[in-house]
Amino acid sequence: MIKISRRAVATAAAALAVGTGSVTWVATSASAATEQPAGHSSVIGRCSASQLGVWVNADSANGAAGTIYYHLDFTNTSRWTCYLYGWPGVSATNWAGGQLGQAAHRVADVKARVVNVPPGGTAHAALGWVVAQLSKSCKPTTAALLKVYPPNNKGAKHAFFPLSVCTKTWTLTVGRIQGGT
Repeated sequence: MIKISRRAVATAAAALAVGTGSVTWVATSASAATEQPAGHSSVIGRCSASQLGVWVNADSANGAAGTIYYHLDFTNTSRWTCYLYGWPGVSATNWAGGQLGQAAHRVADVKARVVNVPPGGTAHAALGWVVAQLSKSCKPTTAALLKVYPPNNKGAKHAFFPLSVCTKTWTLTVGRIQGGT
């Protein structure tokens, strides 16, 4: 019997998405700073961008009233448990990395809590994509990537996101980190 970990699946999905343009939008790596929330154990460190695979889970799409929600997944690709706490920073960009429109609007959808992410484990934040053509002041264009900063990190990841976004207003919302996929 072959046992496949989430980490192996995330790594394979990343390789396939980069190589074949899959609907799973995958991320690249970067470095990050660390900070502890009050009352959290110092034994487990904050997840840095370099420890995470970040991707938009296209299979989680769920729409309502002009907005489609996805899981913005954070998979721990390191060998150590780390934690995430708070909101990620998210912006749509073009291929050259230029920001398109405003950064994602933060939504207080769930209570903030520390989420420990074991090796190969995944946490997520709710990513809302407002259908760009609904606003007359939008000035839509197609994004290529999302620039994603894990909570309280200075390093970012890039996840594929080939959807229409507004260049004059915000098109994205993001919720706090939650456990599970």
